[in-house]
Amino acid sequence: MRPMAPTTNSKPSVEFPASPSHLGHTMVPVTSPATAAANAPVFCPEPSSQCLASYNWAGYAICAEPQSDCSAFEAVQGSVTYVTGSWTVPRITTAYGYGSQSCSDQENTWYDAATWIGIDGLFSNTVEQTGTSSDCFYGQTSYYAWYEFYPAASSPVDITVNPGDSITASVTCTVASGGANCITTISDLSNGQSFTSPLTFVPGALLDSAEWIEESAYYNGFLALTPVTPATFTNAAATIGGSTKQLSNWGSQVYWLVMVTYDFPYVPTYQQSSMVKAEPSLVRGGSFTSTWYSSGP
Repeated sequence: MRPMAPTTNSKPSVEFPASPSHLGHTMVPVTSPATAAANAPVFCPEPSSQCLASYNWAGYAICAEPQSDCSAFEAVQGSVTYVTGSWTVPRITTAYGYGSQSCSDQENTWYDAATWIGIDGLFSNTVEQTGTSSDCFYGQTSYYAWYEFYPAASSPVDITVNPGDSITASVTCTVASGGANCITTISDLSNGQSFTSPLTFVPGALLDSAEWIEESAYYNGFLALTPVTPATFTNAAATIGGSTKQLSNWGSQVYWLVMVTYDFPYVPTYQQSSMVKAEPSLVRGGSFTSTWYSSGP
């Protein structure tokens, strides 16, 4: 079902958090996974069956099984036990003509750009993840780290995060009866700070996919994507079935995801290229870049 789009950029009447926090979601496809690639207006370097369009995710994912339609695997508990990656915290830019300001209360709302790695959520109902966010929150620029075992709420990470900082992170999970036990670690290599989450049982976790994602987080609908500098991932790798490989070496199990606005694909084909919010580049080894194009939503 098509998500309900916000009707205005003005501050909603519902109670907002006192400060921004990551509010994640599983990947929401534009169409069914088998047909999304046919609607994508931008170049995808993977075979068409491995190209997906999403309302909230841009980046790459790996399915635990080499199938043309990874979603067929969602009912079977997989074997993704580890994911790791590094990135540079994206800097909020002046895409809207704010002059020297990088965040302005002229836009009386909340923009979010979350950069993260994780397990699950591509076609299953949980996500075990950690990352950083670059938010414009009612005129206030905010950079912060977090971890989340969706659908449980995210938790803040007590490390200092600044734009341009070098981040490395990992998520480790083991199969347990009715779910999985998971732990996350995130480190800011620029200031030497790091954090490891408590070992947490995640009910229903299938461990069937791994991800490296730029996300537009969810709050009563998906938030507009903050205009940010490109998010470049490096050292992206995952352990599946006991085998550890860099992202590009997983071949037919790799999925490319482009983030699009609510209007896509409900506009004429010739207009669809303007509906892209963020798009990943070709992946080489364990490296790729996700580039912001529009805020949407």
